[in-house]
Amino acid sequence: MNMNNLENVNLGIKQQEAIAKLRKKLLNILSITSIILFGSYCRNEEDDESDIDLLIITEQILNRSQRHQITDIVFEINLEYGTNFSTLVVDHDSWETGYFTVLPIKQEILKDGIRL
Repeated sequence: MNMNNLENVNLGIKQQEAIAKLRKKLLNILSITSIILFGSYCRNEEDDESDIDLLIITEQILNRSQRHQITDIVFEINLEYGTNFSTLVVDHDSWETGYFTVLPIKQEILKDGIRL
């Protein structure tokens, strides 16, 4: 995992507040192992069109209702703060030993990601 921290990322105050609120809401409803910021913001390559990529690792596989809860929360916060969060939700076992182990995005996240 990247040794960078959130202070080295070009996020505005509203975006930081939105991340904090999103994290709090998700932790209140689900067993979350990690929330990791990745993508262009971590590499300081973002532009006006960039979304804010977040990996959400859950302790267990989520059912459809739980996935909808996440989508609803992300939508509400994007609307409230004017952010553009894009989330990738995966359970811990799939992240560690499942199909994600062979996907290039995992290596990108391990290299550039910032645990929130």
